[in-house]
Order: sequence, then C-alpha cells, then structure tokens
Amino acid sequence: MYRVLAVLFALLILAVPFAAAKEELTMDERVDKVFSGTRAVGGAFIVAKEGEIVYERYYGVQQKTTQVPVTEKSYFRCASVTKLVTGIGLMKMMDDGLLAPDEDISTYLGYMVRNPRYMKTPITLRMLMSHTAGLNENSSFSYKSSLLRDMIDIERKAKSNFKDVRPGSQYTYSNFGAGLTGAIIESVTGKDVSSFMREYLFAPLGIDAAYSVSQLEEPEYICATYKKDGSLYAAPSYMLRQEYIPEAMPDKHYRVTVGSLQIRPRDLARLGIVLAGDGTLEGERVLSEEAVLAMRQPQSEETTGITSDSPYTFFTIRQDTLFEGRTVYGHQGTDEGIVCNLYVEPESELVIAVMCNGCKTNRDDGIMRITRRLAEIAEDEYL
Repeated sequence: MYRVLAVLFALLILAVPFAAAKEELTMDERVDKVFSGTRAVGGAFIVAKEGEIVYERYYGVQQKTTQVPVTEKSYFRCASVTKLVTGIGLMKMMDDGLLAPDEDISTYLGYMVRNPRYMKTPITLRMLMSHTAGLNENSSFSYKSSLLRDMIDIERKAKSNFKDVRPGSQYTYSNFGAGLTGAIIESVTGKDVSSFMREYLFAPLGIDAAYSVSQLEEPEYICATYKKDGSLYAAPSYMLRQEYIPEAMPDKHYRVTVGSLQIRPRDLARLGIVLAGDGTLEGERVLSEEAVLAMRQPQSEETTGITSDSPYTFFTIRQDTLFEGRTVYGHQGTDEGIVCNLYVEPESELVIAVMCNGCKTNRDDGIMRITRRLAEIAEDEYL
C-alpha cells in the first residue's frame, strides 16, 4: 500500500512542472505554437480592443526562397475578406448618397437586369450583399472572358445565369454577386474599383491597400502565397506581371472585388475597429452608426424584405460559435493555403485579424482551425 502511494505521489510531483510549463507560456509562444502547428509559412495575428491595437504578432517569412521575415509592413492577400472590406466602401457610398441598398441595380448599370422568370422582382445591392440575388454561379462566373452585360442583361443571355428562385428568397454564397458590386462601383463613379477604393476609403485612413498589387507603394513587402501542402501558389513576381488596367471597365472588372485585395495586418484590424465600435477610427468618422448597425442586423421579411435565412448582411456574417455566449461579425477568406479572418465582437469592442500566406486549412465548425485556436488565446487574454 505504501509503495503504491509513493508511486502516486511521485507521479503527482512530476505532473506539476508540466502544468506549470503550460501556464508559463507567454502569449507570443502560444501564438507561435498555433502557427507552427498548422505549418504556416508566414502569418500575422492582431488583436484590438476598445479602439486600440493591444497585441500583434508576426510569424515566419514572406517567401520561402528569400526568407524575408513577415513584419508589420507585409502585405497579405485577403481572399474573401475582400468582400467585407468592399462592403465597408459600399456602406460609405450609401452614407454619402451615392448608392441605396434597395435600389434596382439596373439604375446603376444602365441596362435592365432581371431574372427572366421573375420579371417583377428587382435585384438590389442588399440582395447581392446578403448572397440572395439568385445568380447562377456555375454558368456565369466561370466564364472569365465573358462580358458582364452579356450575362445579366435581360435582352441577352440572362436566363441561364440565374437560378429558378425569386431574388431575395434563397441564400447561396455567391462570388459572382460580390464581383458584380465592384462593377456597380465602377459604373457609378467612373473610376476603376481599386483606384476608387484607394482614394475614397483607404487613403483618408492612411492605409496602403489595393485590389491589384501593381498599385501598392512598397511591392517588396508582398507575401508569396502557398498551397495547403506548402508548395508555391503565386510568387510576388508573378502577381506583379498580371495586368490591371486602372480604368472603369465594369463589363470586365466583375471579378476584382471577389478576393484579390492586398492589405497589411494592422490596417485590416483598423478596419475591424470601425465595425466593432460606432463607425469611427482614431476619432475620425468612417461610417455612420446606422450603417454599422445595419451590417449587424439579421435579414428578415419584416425588417429588410429579404425572406431567405441568410447569415450575411451587407457582406458581414454573424457567427455564434467563436466566443462562448457572444456573437461576432466579420468574414472568412481562404484560397488554397491562404487564410484570412476578421471578426469583431461589439459588446467588448474586441477585434481579431488572422492572416496567413500558406498553411493547413482544416476547419472546425466552418471556421479555420488556426483562427479558432488564435481566438481562444485572445478570449483567454482579453475577454
């Protein structure tokens, strides 16, 4: 009996240092462990609270061949978080009276856009931004060389490019719909969407971001992107060779606002601060409080006329499983091994931004595992 007790006591003593070691890990060490555990090539994790960045960590390299480390200057591709950032620009345009959420988009494009099966139901920005417009992703968006008007003008080939559902009645995530909003921006402003957003939204906030890498001020800080297995997806030199014509061409620029935005991690987090609070950043008004609240409001027939149960409102998803007992708002982006997440929790005004240029992209309940693990650290430290 005494021998058994002695063995148990010895095991207890041995266990204490391991528990202590776990508790003694710094936040940096915990974050690095998450990045390394997902085989990240390079990444960034930013946390903001109550309007201020309270934590930032940079990991790995911009490109394997150069071994240039990731820093606060590194540009990451946002993938589908591009939609959320575009949504901020669109909401600002609504604030300024340049757009209206429930206006027929035909008004902006200059030709009649209709699902031929539902001629009496206009398609609106609200529908595009809640992914309920009923566009046929497979038949339309895959045709990179097609002109937008040829695909959606009722006088042309519209029928095959729409589902047999009334606009506003069914949720289907749509890259095509997101790209169409960029074409609308160009039609309304007469400028290419990347140049317009740089002048209209980014420059006043001191942000250097662009939908084309050719417009970035410091291209030496562009991150290469990698596939899930760690192989190269796109080198900065390849990205810089891709032609982007800075002219308004809505018939051709209907893919720009889908997932091409390049931005620095701190700047992405700063845009999150706008959404987490009252629409201001560092004392400057970016969006009206009404616009910010509208981006968080669930769609319903009573409030917005959208009958579909869509998790999105104005390119902003509502997510209830990231922090216990709290609803967060934001967006997730992924392409090959690229991961980007921006989420805000308005009650605490907590913002987390996760960016990675290549890693394993396993998901837990729809959200990237790397983001869930980093969110757990932020929750432990700041909530």
